Amino acid sequence: MDESKPLSAPATAGSTTATSTGAPPSRYPRIAIPLAILGFSIALVPPLVITIALRLRELDLDGAGAALGLVLGVGAFFSLLANPLAGRFSDRTTSRLGMRKPWIFAGAALGYAGILVIAFAPSVPVVVVGWSIAQIGLNFALAALVAMLPDQIGPERRGRTASWISLAQNVGGVAATFLVQLFPAGPVQYLVPSLIGVVLMVAVIAPVRDRVRTERVREPFDLRAVLGSFVFNPRKNPDLGWAWLTRFFLTTTQFTATSYLTYFLIEQFGVTDEEAPTLVFQAILANAVGIVLVAPLLGWLSDRLRRRKLFVIISSAIAVVGLTVIALAPSIEVVLLGELVLGAGLGAFFAVELALIADVLPSEETAGKDLGVANLAQSLPQSLIPVAAPGLIGAFGYLGLFLGGAVFGVLGAVSVTRVKKVR
Repeated sequence: MDESKPLSAPATAGSTTATSTGAPPSRYPRIAIPLAILGFSIALVPPLVITIALRLRELDLDGAGAALGLVLGVGAFFSLLANPLAGRFSDRTTSRLGMRKPWIFAGAALGYAGILVIAFAPSVPVVVVGWSIAQIGLNFALAALVAMLPDQIGPERRGRTASWISLAQNVGGVAATFLVQLFPAGPVQYLVPSLIGVVLMVAVIAPVRDRVRTERVREPFDLRAVLGSFVFNPRKNPDLGWAWLTRFFLTTTQFTATSYLTYFLIEQFGVTDEEAPTLVFQAILANAVGIVLVAPLLGWLSDRLRRRKLFVIISSAIAVVGLTVIALAPSIEVVLLGELVLGAGLGAFFAVELALIADVLPSEETAGKDLGVANLAQSLPQSLIPVAAPGLIGAFGYLGLFLGGAVFGVLGAVSVTRVKKVR
């Protein structure tokens, strides 16, 4: 489907015209996009990693583990729907604010509304509803944010910018868990950290001179177009297909180490509900330290060497080692060491993977839609792991869960070798 129509774009490395005036310098998006991703992570991580788990223990202590799988699984399903649709919507948007910003602003507001529902939910089903709303809103914002990368940043700087985006995403997790453990259990703990993230995301994106579509798309947005928002043709675009699989496999490795981290620490090492937020913060901090030490350097090196795949292969091997250390950890201190190693490995991956995907997009005119489909590779593990985890833990313990995640790290290294367009 050809949706190409006249567009006006910001004066950046990849475009030469603009319809707006009084905008900040073109290099501002290199700062704003990572900072907005930082805000997104601060908004998303508290409920995803800590506060939903604690809220469910308040509502149903005995059934909290199964309820967590239900909440995260249903919420992730809605994120699967929201992300590609938001990308397609933003590709077609003719607002004077631009193609991406309206969806970022609206998504941030809707996402926080869902978090409000979670904070005051009287039952598990209401938590499911709240998290579904939050996932829809925040993934609308994320899809539009990620689509800004090819809009605003030329290929020669995408590796560096992508590394800062990944760094911001993971530092956001540290900041979020740090903020959570500052507050006493209850609604304030659920609401304040996410509010800080939403405000940051909106504030830094507001000054960006967004790409503007000056004519409406003539193709009708019918059922065929809606369904087309969720797919691309891997036979026609095999590089994007293999890059998609690589992201899916390594995101599964990362999410395996965090989705049940709160319950792992409580059940495996006997920590209390009050101690868990601080220990989760320490684990996420160790993970982020590994990423911080690796991602910026390798993003810069990837641009200089014009190579992406080598870094993904190295990252996969290190990540597998880190997750194996967590699986076999005899103490919390060893868990923290494993998180550090895992972060170092995934830092190499996150330094280049978004740039790799941007480099193999079929068309700039459908970048939002295609990146939305690529984002499914991040959302699917959030849906599948909560479904599979209770059974794996019941059958093989947390050892089986974490070693299963390590297998996906190996698959990520294999799949990236099949990408042909980039080195």
